[in-house]
Amino acid sequence: RRFAVLGRNAVRPLLVPRAQVRRFSAANYVEEMRTAWKADPASVHSSWHEFFSSQKQDSSASSSEVAVASPEVVQKVASDHIRMLLLVRSYQVRGHYMCKLDPLGINDANLHVDKFQYRGSSEQADSVPKFLDYRTYGFTEADLDKEFLLNANVGAGMGGLVGSGKRMKLREIIQVMKQAYCGTVGVEFTHIPDLTQQNWIRSKFEKDKKYEFDEKATRRLLDRLTFSVTFESFLATKYNTTKRFGLEGVDALIPGLKALIDRAVELGVESIDMGMPHRGRLNVLANVMRKPLEEMLFEFMEGTGAIDETGNLLGSGDVKYHLGFTMDRPTHTPGRSIHIELCPNPSHLEAVNPVVEGKTRAKQHFSGDASRKKCMSVVIHGDAAFSGQGVVYETLELSDIKGYTTGGTVHVIANNQIGFTTDPRFSRSSPYCTDVGKAVGAPVFHVNGDDPEAVAWVMSVAAEFRQTFGHDVIVDIVGFRRHG
Repeated sequence: RRFAVLGRNAVRPLLVPRAQVRRFSAANYVEEMRTAWKADPASVHSSWHEFFSSQKQDSSASSSEVAVASPEVVQKVASDHIRMLLLVRSYQVRGHYMCKLDPLGINDANLHVDKFQYRGSSEQADSVPKFLDYRTYGFTEADLDKEFLLNANVGAGMGGLVGSGKRMKLREIIQVMKQAYCGTVGVEFTHIPDLTQQNWIRSKFEKDKKYEFDEKATRRLLDRLTFSVTFESFLATKYNTTKRFGLEGVDALIPGLKALIDRAVELGVESIDMGMPHRGRLNVLANVMRKPLEEMLFEFMEGTGAIDETGNLLGSGDVKYHLGFTMDRPTHTPGRSIHIELCPNPSHLEAVNPVVEGKTRAKQHFSGDASRKKCMSVVIHGDAAFSGQGVVYETLELSDIKGYTTGGTVHVIANNQIGFTTDPRFSRSSPYCTDVGKAVGAPVFHVNGDDPEAVAWVMSVAAEFRQTFGHDVIVDIVGFRRHG
């Protein structure tokens, strides 16, 4: 039943013969679209243009001779595409649960859920949970060679793999998704309300190779990692009874921070304010801040007390792992250096967070950095403190307020999977220590600390995200505490 409008207000039903209803079937609709496309390709949507252009047709065939798919076939094709998109979405949302994040292989990514408990029948692959198994979505092994047109552009043509315009088999799509989201790097981004940010992350991850280092970059990374490891080894040997809060087990933090700084400088950053707890501070002071080693060793032997010109003791000073430092660091960008300041930190974990944000905001104000692209804040956290200290959430909630924002902070978790003496499985209810950051829509990158190349790449991506969107970003470097 259809309606015809008479005059301005009169409406009467218009009966349509049953035979004419067939004109509105799916098959006839496709034929009408094909006819319109043949007359003028620009008159139909781009998706129809792609579809008809890919079809092999006999140029001599008339429009009446062109085979039109039945409604059942059209429905099957549409259903297959929907199920494929659901599978891809599942990798984007849950793929991080399958990542190899723990260097020790003890904990699963989600501490409180056995990632294999959702496994269905015994026919399913042993290494794949049910929510990532193609069989869950109605596909069979024979469907793995089925080809799909990935042309679902999602916002500005940056929808990752599904918006790439490629034709790929189902097994190839699954392989790309596994490489993107189930390796030594996991990402949580589907909670972000901004579609542009989501698509930006998809474009970084959903590719054949997320990152690749040439020989020069690899040697530089090895050099930086060697400095980090040997520094901790020296202190552990020379001052084995001295409290020093070593970085062993999360040594990749040092080359990661340097990669972050290098990328930030390339993107226009001129000043970085850093805050961090005790863990790893001495290594950061020596290898990132380049504090003279003779000063640091003197503090190990003589302490940090201040003495005036006549030799009188002015005070006992503070412990060496509370001290800050300031320096202008040269970079690999020709003619560019960057000013870095590591703020002093008290014994109260995370208390330095708002101090760092305030210093950065002040520098932006007095230097005229209205875009907030030249002065950046970086805060390093411990895993237990990030999920347990209230000041972390309080500071995060200031991140997007007009009067307090600093244009995004890079939060780095030196996650050694233990809070003082507490196993993480008994110290929090959330799967990750970073889950508090999702409240403000910050993307979260999880990375295995025993994969230094992945750590360096993720830290570079974090710097790029901050400079592109002016929003907080979190990097969770999962390691361990080597000496208990």
